[in-house]
Amino acid sequence: MKILKKVLMAASFSMLAAGLTAPASAQEVWKIGTAAQPGTVLYDIVMKFVNDFNAVSGPELKLEYLMIGNEQEMHQQVVRGRIQAGASSFAGGAITVPEGAVFNTPYLWRNDEERAWVTDNYGVPVAKKLYAEKGLELILVSDVGWNDIICKTACLTPESLKGQKMRVSPSPASRVVFKQLGANGVQMPLTEFWPGLQSGLVSGGDLPFLYYVTTPAAQSAPHYVMTRHYHHPSTFIVNKALFDGLKPAMREKMLKALPDANWARKQVADTEKPKMKEFVAKGGFVHELTDAQREAWAKVIRPGQSEMVQAIGGKAQQVFDALAEGKKVWAEKHEKKK
Repeated sequence: MKILKKVLMAASFSMLAAGLTAPASAQEVWKIGTAAQPGTVLYDIVMKFVNDFNAVSGPELKLEYLMIGNEQEMHQQVVRGRIQAGASSFAGGAITVPEGAVFNTPYLWRNDEERAWVTDNYGVPVAKKLYAEKGLELILVSDVGWNDIICKTACLTPESLKGQKMRVSPSPASRVVFKQLGANGVQMPLTEFWPGLQSGLVSGGDLPFLYYVTTPAAQSAPHYVMTRHYHHPSTFIVNKALFDGLKPAMREKMLKALPDANWARKQVADTEKPKMKEFVAKGGFVHELTDAQREAWAKVIRPGQSEMVQAIGGKAQQVFDALAEGKKVWAEKHEKKK
């Protein structure tokens, strides 16, 4: 019996010693998937969030950038928990949350000030509920930039695109724009767009400049026409189950680390003009349009708004109505200031 007690006591001391010397649990790493590439302001905005969070998160959790060129695939990976977070756009998430594409409604906004105010105060609350229904926590809506037309040759008028093979993104806004313009739309993901331009399968499409200029499209389709036909907000998402499972203090740290939406919008706006000058200096073409020239595009494209909302279905009309109400309130506020 005494021998057994000694053996048990020795075993207990061994277990205690092992517990005291065992290494701490490994740090958890969350991937944030995005198509934003190093050297771009969009990447810098993502990395500000990553770095600011990592600076305060402590030893339990860190964020890590992950390049994923296919935004639709990225959203599905976040929904399934294969990666934990993502940064994209409403258009990039249109397959997962179709109603988000309403934010890309062509020629919806009067100006940037209206767009930002209405989005923050009327759009985001509705969008958060829709994303939550799909298993995603929408933690930030800021800015990617305006979509403009890109072509292999100068395409300065709506008529110049009739019959042309143009890449159509999975976004309903892209489909309605090229349908209204009478183009021959070819739907393809971004990963197929670059070889499609090089091979002549398509002769153009539409992209925000700060993304466009980082891709092979800037060489294959060097004409950038500033139609400003619809705007891309950016979206930061997290798998909802994982986000809800974080300790409250960690969730608070993550939300506080997010960049301010208006700061991010200013980064995009301030970066675009210098980048356009660099692009032109290297042989590219940026075609600025007068208000009258842009209105010529709007007159052709704008009538497709209601068709687009109906085609999206689901709660798209609810989103459109929320944005319309916000536009009305914004207009009334600014009328009183005059």
